[in-house]
Amino acid sequence: MNFVTVCAQTNETPREVYTSATSTATRCLVTLPPVGKKAPTVLEYNVYGKNAERFTRAPKGSHIYIHGAKLRFDIDSKAFSLHGGIITPVTEQFPIFNNVILTGRCIKDISHDDGRAFKTTADGLMIANQTLSVNTGRNQADLFNFYAMNSVEDKLNNAELLVNFTRKGTGITINGRLVTDAWFDKETKEKRTNTKIQLVSMTLAPKGSSEPQPITPQTTVASSDNVATLWGGRTVEEAPDPWNQASGGGLPDLPGHYGPAPTEDEEMVPF
Repeated sequence: MNFVTVCAQTNETPREVYTSATSTATRCLVTLPPVGKKAPTVLEYNVYGKNAERFTRAPKGSHIYIHGAKLRFDIDSKAFSLHGGIITPVTEQFPIFNNVILTGRCIKDISHDDGRAFKTTADGLMIANQTLSVNTGRNQADLFNFYAMNSVEDKLNNAELLVNFTRKGTGITINGRLVTDAWFDKETKEKRTNTKIQLVSMTLAPKGSSEPQPITPQTTVASSDNVATLWGGRTVEEAPDPWNQASGGGLPDLPGHYGPAPTEDEEMVPF
């Protein structure tokens, strides 16, 4: 499973690009609002088909809601990107979403002796890093780094669960959010960023059975010829084009703010 729901702002006017000799996509950079004290997250967003035609009319600075996109990670450029999904403009009453659901297998054991994989702080925080391999088809996969953090008082000890129950090859579904750390390099004084997935909850795959169990029906569903219509009879294809509707002088800002970039004295270096 690879399912992303986020709110974002377009950094530029969407443009059409060739993805192959016969197919195109509409592409632009988008910014996700920060999570807590983290920095905003900048991603490349690619849209295809009819949604792409509508998206080309979205002006720079539009606030959008993306539902059902897929998250990809280029290991060479170390860049995240979003692909597909349903897009619609948002209003100031619309809440900010940042939700990533991935299913795959862990690619490593978490060693207590590796400070980049596991550590505890003087304040009693436990932090664990794991890497998830998510199948993309044709014997290929994307690798996603994610981390969990909890204190001894937390009821849900995600970091402890990662350390105790995930190994190389463990099947897992994670529910998380995209977060970005930003800091200034001590030597070059240049601003650097690191985007990861922050774990919210997880479900381990069930252990397999040596013999398949027969599937038997448990309930009987009544059928009827009188089926009520939903949404007034509208279908997905009949949804209006949001970019052709009057926006009243532009979309309002999302709730919250992006906040100032960290200064040299406000160093936030991830481990």
